[in-house]
Amino acid sequence: MRQVHEWFLHRGLPLVLPRRVRARKLVQRSAPMVSAVGALTALTMLLANLTGDSPDYGYAARLGVIALVLIAAPFVLELLHRLGTRVGEVLRRWAAVLVMTIFVVIMPLTVSGWSGAAAAETPVFIVISLIAVWLTYLGFGSIALWAFRFAWVQLGALGTLMSRALPLLMLTVVVYFTGELWQLSARMSRERLWQTIGFLSLVALLFMVATIRDEVAALRQDRSEREDSTALLAGTPLAATPTGPVARTPLSLAEQANVVAVMVVAQAIQVVLFTAGLFGFFLALGLIAIPDDVTVLWASEQSCAVGVPPCAGTWFGIHIPVPQTVVHTSLFVAVLSGLYFTVSTSVDPLYRQRFFDPLIADVAVSLAGRDAYLEVQR
Repeated sequence: MRQVHEWFLHRGLPLVLPRRVRARKLVQRSAPMVSAVGALTALTMLLANLTGDSPDYGYAARLGVIALVLIAAPFVLELLHRLGTRVGEVLRRWAAVLVMTIFVVIMPLTVSGWSGAAAAETPVFIVISLIAVWLTYLGFGSIALWAFRFAWVQLGALGTLMSRALPLLMLTVVVYFTGELWQLSARMSRERLWQTIGFLSLVALLFMVATIRDEVAALRQDRSEREDSTALLAGTPLAATPTGPVARTPLSLAEQANVVAVMVVAQAIQVVLFTAGLFGFFLALGLIAIPDDVTVLWASEQSCAVGVPPCAGTWFGIHIPVPQTVVHTSLFVAVLSGLYFTVSTSVDPLYRQRFFDPLIADVAVSLAGRDAYLEVQR
């Protein structure tokens, strides 16, 4: 049963398991998520410090050490888990506690020093750690890891889809060279820009949820009835279950949310990669094709003097050699293109053949395993 539980976690279906199973070793299982958040935070602060006007190299060195330790932590934890020995589990537990200590205690002291500010920031890091533990209990980590693995396997399909999106790219290039869009981007604060991106992302997410929920219902009613569960479970830990007819009980609300979340996250990763590729393309296009004086002219009618350099850009506090207006415009156009890509792929037969059909076939195996698991429990 331990192998069966690991199989469900590996396939991103943690909510099929009982609560007592999901509550086991939460600290060890949530440590990789905490280390990832801590490493990303440390690297961002390190780059922001080094690209600033007066970098503090001692502060940067401390952040660099913390980032290296937290980046290596998930690999060490996985290695100790694969040992499968009692000593390995004890070391894994203490390594997870060390990761939590670094994130909750050492990082606030590194950021704010031995002052009252560190004590004020420590509760924030504690709350983030508790949220990570809670998300691990809900199975967010296993869902995200399975979706990343599936998206990595299907990465070749993304190149084909991006080549088919060339007509869309030509249309957005025309929109990109619009003076009114540049004026809007220049006057839009980064806060309002993220709010706009969040709204568009929510629209795309709701569309994906509505589409995939219908696919899951059709999968349970049609495909799962036509395929032999014994053949689907061949080579899995559930292949040794009784070979009689397995009852297909309706999915609970939590299980439905789990299956939909797995498929939504897998598709969302494809959309994010597509949007990131377009964002990089438009950044390069803006730097190559648009001179600085034209950027100033388009961005603001009140400061259109030729030769005035545009404001330098920042990305999460990191200074980058790209004008801020170019960053805003490129990000805005890329997100709009990502929303169109999300809608258009739902009716694209090639996308369904290369990405969606393998995803549905993989979920069909997981659902067959879920039915067999419940049969064993009964």
